[in-house]
Amino acid sequence: MFPRWSEDSTPPFVQNQCELMAREGWEVTVLAPHSSGAAFRETVAGVQVRRYPYAFPFALEKLCYEGGMLINLQARPWTKLLLPLMYIAQLLALLLICLRAKPDLLHSHSLLPQGLSACWVARLLGIPHVTTSHGNDVFGLKQTGGMGRLKRSVIRDADAITVNSSATQAAVVALGAAAEKVHLIPAVANVGVVQTEIVERIGAKYGQGPKVLFVGRFIEEKGVLDLLRAFSKMNEQVEDLQCLFVGDGVLREEMETLARDLKIESSVHFVGWRPGEEIASWMAAADVLVVPSWREAQGLVVVEAMSVATPVIASRVGGLPDLVIDRETGRLFEAEDVSSLADLLVNAFINRSESECMAQAAQARVEAYYSPDAVARQTEDLYQRFLKH
Repeated sequence: MFPRWSEDSTPPFVQNQCELMAREGWEVTVLAPHSSGAAFRETVAGVQVRRYPYAFPFALEKLCYEGGMLINLQARPWTKLLLPLMYIAQLLALLLICLRAKPDLLHSHSLLPQGLSACWVARLLGIPHVTTSHGNDVFGLKQTGGMGRLKRSVIRDADAITVNSSATQAAVVALGAAAEKVHLIPAVANVGVVQTEIVERIGAKYGQGPKVLFVGRFIEEKGVLDLLRAFSKMNEQVEDLQCLFVGDGVLREEMETLARDLKIESSVHFVGWRPGEEIASWMAAADVLVVPSWREAQGLVVVEAMSVATPVIASRVGGLPDLVIDRETGRLFEAEDVSSLADLLVNAFINRSESECMAQAAQARVEAYYSPDAVARQTEDLYQRFLKH
């Protein structure tokens, strides 16, 4: 979950948190799996990054990145053979780096496999260990059998567990975590600066009419096909309406085909991935961000939209209701309910003043609870608890 290079499509929320802590004066070293073309050692914004190889030739390192381990395991079943190699390489690399650097604290991201490796090394060397569940490890992996036992062992042995939403918190507690060990600290979104020239360029290319925006991976659980179907239902009701898809993924061709079948291809635009520093400008150029996910642990794109006061319509799943309080900071609909989504989109353009008021309230909520400064304070407070002992 740590980007391999600049402008990588890997979400940078772990990198954002590491850079935040480095700015606060912490000495941060990141250990991440290697990928063909990535540097083995580098320093990024004051963060030392070390990447361990787990397959040779390096072109075989296809288990991580490009959508994440779970997606890669489904798309490339042969990568299951790399799991034991990766875990052994990770464990040995972590042990070696801890013996050399003697860190004051270990922070693992995801219960498996990182949390398991960190538990072993933390116990062996007597280092405090904080682990973070970003949601995929509890929602995307089996809770029973060997996988469930491993997750519960990490939860039991870690000194503290951080989660990114109330939904993830409930799932971790259901796995057996003691409530006092679980801390809700949101992941760090790309709260960027709006660049006027980019907003103007978007307007020049896609017109000055109203715009619906989606940002993320084109996979089934993100609800991208539902958005296309909803857009087709309300497209004729709003003049010059455009739908922009920023991102990419395995459903790209299916989405293009569906847009043609629905006869909305002239109003639907597939933009591709954009650099992280541009996303705030795309949000600002849009009239509404839609997050139609079937499953979403937190929903960082919601934070990004709210930070620039762009109205949000999202499905009522996972951690999204933490951010989108219906009729207060945005609008919610039941996942996969295409008709309700279409109605909410129409209403967003008819009642613009209502949408703008909710967007202003959302911006204030983000500043108070989800801004980089707010997350840095919470993370540092947690770290300091263990350094005092």
